[in-house]
Amino acid sequence: MGEQGVPVGVIAEAVAATREVLRLEGSAEAALLGRVCAAAILVCEAFVGGAIVARVAGDGAAESWDAVPAPVAQGVAMLAAHLFDHRESDAVPPAAVAALWRPYRRLRLSPDVAA
Repeated sequence: MGEQGVPVGVIAEAVAATREVLRLEGSAEAALLGRVCAAAILVCEAFVGGAIVARVAGDGAAESWDAVPAPVAQGVAMLAAHLFDHRESDAVPPAAVAALWRPYRRLRLSPDVAA
């Protein structure tokens, strides 16, 4: 497992997708891209309310990165590219990221929550 339980293979595939978005060639900044992609995956999972790639059989929305719904994977790559490009600032992520993830978000309604 890689960063905070995200499988190393998933991080590698997210890095490849992010390199395409950024149009980066070669292995420049590999360590930074790995950390940024792991963070983007964790942010996505927090937003949608569950794992996007299974860590154990039966857990997660997909068994591998290739099986992750395209909008979710694109949102992860876009967020990772944004974090990479703006690593020195606190720029707000693109609204398109949340728009791509919103259909996959799990909402929880609880009678214990006061309005």
